[in-house]
Amino acid sequence: MKRAAGFTLIELVTVIIILSVIGVMGSQFIVNAAESYQISQSRARLAATGRQAIERMSRQIRGAMPYSLRVVNSGACLQFMPLAAGGFYLNPVPDDSVIATVATSPFTIDFDSADYISIGALSPLEVYGAGPVSLAAVTSTSATQVNFSSHQWQRNSQSQRFYLVGNAQAFCLNAGELRFYDDIDPTAGSVNLAASYSLMARNAASSAASTFEISGNTAENNFRVSINLAFIEGAEQVDFFQEVSLRNVP
Repeated sequence: MKRAAGFTLIELVTVIIILSVIGVMGSQFIVNAAESYQISQSRARLAATGRQAIERMSRQIRGAMPYSLRVVNSGACLQFMPLAAGGFYLNPVPDDSVIATVATSPFTIDFDSADYISIGALSPLEVYGAGPVSLAAVTSTSATQVNFSSHQWQRNSQSQRFYLVGNAQAFCLNAGELRFYDDIDPTAGSVNLAASYSLMARNAASSAASTFEISGNTAENNFRVSINLAFIEGAEQVDFFQEVSLRNVP
């Protein structure tokens, strides 16, 4: 009588062990691949968020009035006044009497709103706070004239240049959020973080000791703004460092 062909118990156990090992190795490979994909996706999202935020900040900073850039709220906010227009006034403004109008070369208001006029500013202290010496509220404009609240100017611009600007704006890092604040009263000493804002990004943090730094703010040098931001998701973090130059034309 012939015996039926089959496997021994040892052979079956050996096959089971081999298949288990292969299964564990295969599942670990799948898990690692999935984790790598999730990590790459997280970093891609963080990088896209950071680039979008940095590009917007750079663009708006370049459209700011010289000497309106300042860091406030203990370093958490970068504040500035957006340019609405600029041009040249025809006659020197007196520094020993009050005036309420200047004749100008033809100009147009291309951006924002012309809430204020600035002449001869050499420091943020001269355009912010109560009674700024280099800033006056605009009452009306025409193509060749600017009317403003009666004001005694501190000095003339070296090139007889004037700027028309809107209310202050600011980028702030607060509570893990990168925020944009608009329509800020320039007489305020800081940004009211409880006011309404536009959310630019979540999971944001500073990637250096100073989130915002300003240097080179003299009559001879351009302003340079350094931005140090990090965007975090889980264990992933993407750091951004950006320098923005703003030509200083006093």
